[in-house]
Amino acid sequence: MFLKLAAAGRWLGWATAATTVAAAAGLWFWWTAPWDDGNDRWKLVAAQSSVTYGQVIATGEHDAWAVGWDILGIGAWLPMADGPHRPTVFHWDGDRWTKSDFPVKRGDISSVAASAPSNVWALANDESGTSVLRWDGHTWAIVQKLPVAAGSLAVTADNDVWVFGDYKAWHYNGATWSEQSVSFSAYRVSARSASDIWALDREAPSVHHFDGKAWTRVNVTAALPKAPPPSDDFPPDPTGPRLTAITADPSGIWITGEIGASSFLLSRTGSGWRSEDTSAKAGRMIRDRPPVPDGKGGHWFLGSTDFNGDDSALAHRDPSGHWTRVPSGGELTSLSAVPGGPLLATGVIGKASGVFRNLPKRTLQKHQADMT
Repeated sequence: MFLKLAAAGRWLGWATAATTVAAAAGLWFWWTAPWDDGNDRWKLVAAQSSVTYGQVIATGEHDAWAVGWDILGIGAWLPMADGPHRPTVFHWDGDRWTKSDFPVKRGDISSVAASAPSNVWALANDESGTSVLRWDGHTWAIVQKLPVAAGSLAVTADNDVWVFGDYKAWHYNGATWSEQSVSFSAYRVSARSASDIWALDREAPSVHHFDGKAWTRVNVTAALPKAPPPSDDFPPDPTGPRLTAITADPSGIWITGEIGASSFLLSRTGSGWRSEDTSAKAGRMIRDRPPVPDGKGGHWFLGSTDFNGDDSALAHRDPSGHWTRVPSGGELTSLSAVPGGPLLATGVIGKASGVFRNLPKRTLQKHQADMT
């Protein structure tokens, strides 16, 4: 799920200098092969520049989507200009990537979510409001028009879909839509089931939970960092904690955040919440990308190796809390995991841009041996 990523949501700031956590990783982590289709860690699988700052989402073992935009009009020809956008979408069937078509010609895709390869939903925003789009396994269609902007989706089944706007929520039960007021403006949403949905508040470091009947605010204040780490550099911004992305999965609730120029991870795996500073472990995580489950109780994150978070790194936290980090050699903008398969990412590495696939671990081990 994501909001408009023009310029990839780059924030300028200062952070703790990045360090490599695992000493056994070796200096080969920092070496990047100058290949035209990626490097020794990431291989370009879909050369589509329009999704460079978009989002990729795996919806099955042999199914994935990448969304982005083309700039129309004079903005497409002038450096640093930004004109009207036309949403773009590409589909992976387990073998190849092919272009698909949204039934909207203007606007931006603010969120994508799915419960199955034949039940994929997206929100397309333009000046008239939001078009709710659905892929049923054959075509994309507009299934609902909302007169206001909506930015977040939660999909647990073809008869349980939530769309969130500013203090509003719309629910689809497979036959009809219903509108209700909620006490928060949803920023990011993640669902484990129809009776277990979690949302972040856009206007406060708050978490909200739906139990199948009602939304309630979950108090996480005690676990949040109270102030940014001391710094002799520029004044930190923001001074208070900001929650940026959320993943709810069988292992627990995982929320990324920032305070000052430092990143942190807020989690609940049992009855209590805990927070850990991740700046030295993963680098600054500025992409607002949700943690990606690895299928084994651990999670993947889009970290970085530089102060401003532009030089991306793939960070991993295992179930015991041990972190490793591998620089990507480029700028990754979204991340997803194919169940039982590879990692997929959008971004740019060297001259290549589009969708990338993470190379198998044995390939990385080979390069490690070559460097020692």
